[in-house]
Amino acid sequence: MNTLNIFNKQALFLAALAVASLLPVSKTYAQEGLKQETIDIISTNQPKLRDAYKLNLTASLPNVDTSKPALKYQIPALNLNFMYQATPLKPLALGKDSLGNLQNNFLKLGYGNLQTPYVQAGFGSGRHEQYNYGLYVNYTGSKDSKIEDMQYSNLNVLASGAYLTSKLKFDASLAYDRNTVHYYGYDHDTANFKNKDLAQTFNQITAIVGVENRPQNDWAFTFKPDVKFILFNDSYKRTENTFIFKAPIRKQIFEDIYIGVEGVFDLSTYKVDNGKAINNNIVAIHPAVDIIKPGFVLHAGVNPTWSDNKFKLLPDIVNESHLIKKKLILSSGWISYFEKNSYRNLATKNPFLAGLSENMMNTRVEEKYTGIKGTLGSHFNYNTKFASVTWYDQPLFINDTLDTKRFITVNETMLRAFQLHAEIGYIEEEKFQARLTFDWYNYNKQETQLKPWHLPPFQGDLFAQYTIGRKFHLRADLFALSGTYYLLPNKDFNKTSGAWDMNAGAAYDIGKNFGLWVNANNIFNSHYQRYYLYPTYGFNIVGGVLIKF
Repeated sequence: MNTLNIFNKQALFLAALAVASLLPVSKTYAQEGLKQETIDIISTNQPKLRDAYKLNLTASLPNVDTSKPALKYQIPALNLNFMYQATPLKPLALGKDSLGNLQNNFLKLGYGNLQTPYVQAGFGSGRHEQYNYGLYVNYTGSKDSKIEDMQYSNLNVLASGAYLTSKLKFDASLAYDRNTVHYYGYDHDTANFKNKDLAQTFNQITAIVGVENRPQNDWAFTFKPDVKFILFNDSYKRTENTFIFKAPIRKQIFEDIYIGVEGVFDLSTYKVDNGKAINNNIVAIHPAVDIIKPGFVLHAGVNPTWSDNKFKLLPDIVNESHLIKKKLILSSGWISYFEKNSYRNLATKNPFLAGLSENMMNTRVEEKYTGIKGTLGSHFNYNTKFASVTWYDQPLFINDTLDTKRFITVNETMLRAFQLHAEIGYIEEEKFQARLTFDWYNYNKQETQLKPWHLPPFQGDLFAQYTIGRKFHLRADLFALSGTYYLLPNKDFNKTSGAWDMNAGAAYDIGKNFGLWVNANNIFNSHYQRYYLYPTYGFNIVGGVLIKF
């Protein structure tokens, strides 16, 4: 039975009892008849449960206990018995320098088929913190039995040294050069000369003194002035004294910006025995700013120069921009400079020169060029340049009409040419390297002379070197030279033939102190003429021994 139903019935019963108790008590009579009564229920009782009591709770963190607990612990003693007992530490002695003793001295001796003695020697002081010095001697010569009076000899002696302090470095050198040639460019069938009338000997004494500061970092102020004295003469009592002073100064002002200036004084006096002295002086100042950034280099400057009592403001601008880092670099520039036409410089180019012309002027060269260079992979490198070149007052060599075996100079007021320069190289550590280089000039305009006399339009060189087992060294040079124009006594002109020339050499190290070597020159045995009437030496081979100690 449902609990709620029982509860309702009990409530009805109690309600009835309560109503009955409120009614008046009647006296008891004889049995009377039952009366009919009615009970009215006003409302039905609906019981309800009392609402549950709810607790209102508010969450909160307990107070922080800031008192330090007293923790007590014990670590039981643990005894370990080691079988290995470490030895006490002791400082070790500093090891010896890994750099071995230098072989500062060498002697190279040899002999060749064209009566060619060869002597070369060098002596040095080795490694020193404060000073070093050295002595170098070289002598060689040749004589061709097929062509009379075709002989030459060279003697070179150089002594140099340096002294270092904490802030400065001093350099000094003294050199003597003696070069002897013979005027063999004549018709040997019709002419006959004595040896003393054909021999030409150039003597040169050079003394150089310089000083350089030793900066502690790249931001330091650097300077490197030097003074050079040159005494030059020949067998015909022609003398030329030269004084050269250079004073370059450089300073880094920002992380990638440098400023610098260089003063140049190049003074020469040429004199023939009992003749008039000819002064040839060049004075210049070279201020410039260098900006060096990763992938970008700019050199911007000007060259105010005084030469032949004339002033020229020359440009000096060079730029390199990396289009592809280290692989493709765009190089361009606009530069101009003077080449000094002293007797010493001209005789170095053409030793068969008959003195210096009185109206000789210095050559001003102007180049405007652009090109690309860079690397290919890890072994190849290349460099190309296309330029427009102009020479002002360029000396050209022609045979003297009175004595064709000697040359005189004529002045070309302006000579223009397009130049193409290219080179590519391959390097594999110290084992193998090769390089191809050539220069091609397209002479397209000259104002004074009919042709650019004795200027070769093309020169090329292929060089290779290979080392086998670090002891056997091979090398070879292949040259190509185009023909040049020359002027005949009747004012007509002609052109020499082009030529190929090849040199090769080998060296073998027997041990640390001994070696063998051999050099072969003009393997093709081509008697080409760099200057008209002067054929080169034919095949020449020289070999000998090398001693190092």
